[in-house]
Amino acid sequence: MRIKLGIRGHDVPGAPFETITDFVSSYKNFDLDYLQLVYKKAFKGFEMDPQFLLDLADKLKENDIKVAMVGAYFNMIHPDEQKRLDGIEYFKQCMETASVFDCNVVGSETGSANGDKWTYNEYNHTKEAHDRVVDTVKGLKYYGNAFRCRPIIEGAYAHTIHDPDDLADLVQETGISDVTIDIYNFLNINNYMDADKIFDRSMELFKDMVRIFHIKDFNVVDGKLVQCGIGQGIMNWNYYIPRIIKETPDAVLILEGVTGQDIQPSIEFIRRIEDGSKD
Repeated sequence: MRIKLGIRGHDVPGAPFETITDFVSSYKNFDLDYLQLVYKKAFKGFEMDPQFLLDLADKLKENDIKVAMVGAYFNMIHPDEQKRLDGIEYFKQCMETASVFDCNVVGSETGSANGDKWTYNEYNHTKEAHDRVVDTVKGLKYYGNAFRCRPIIEGAYAHTIHDPDDLADLVQETGISDVTIDIYNFLNINNYMDADKIFDRSMELFKDMVRIFHIKDFNVVDGKLVQCGIGQGIMNWNYYIPRIIKETPDAVLILEGVTGQDIQPSIEFIRRIEDGSKD
């Protein structure tokens, strides 16, 4: 079985949904079979229209494209309480609709006290912020039970759940069973040299729980981490991918932020590593 490989719907050029399905289908010879579907980003002006979702699901099934995760990313500690509550409500709506795509997970990161900027704030890494996230995730987990849908949570250095151990604490405190791992998200200018250690720790803690890996690459430019096409940067995918194949064979690898002319060479890079690991 080949690596389960996919892309975010909003990294695909154009809408409506015929464009997305036709584009992904054009990469079928690379076994690009999965989508991470964030309704509001993939379809500008999106409203929660049941018929639209049913039509989209039919189109995806006709093209044998699977939805690995419905994304309903919202800021769980947003300082504007109404925005936080709106995010919770929208996440619940996504949990109600995910089954249309034969998908049982809805995903989010955990957010920042800087509101819509989602950037680092000292408060983000406090116990108070962590406990607010725990309470929110517990509520979503409980709500999803009625729809056989589960929250899948992703950490990021600038956010409240900011490293693999903090994510492990969240798992223990909430009882969630699925996580998204994005090694790049855990990095910053001070720790990027420890990326392999962060990957190792993530595999140690979550290898039985990783539903999705977000696949990114980056270079350091003028003291900042700058994302680039897969294989064009310094991320050690030659080490990570063989371990993912061996230890989490059911995980879906989603290209994130890979667009335009970088899409095909990024897929080819991953498949070369995959094929080489079987030699």
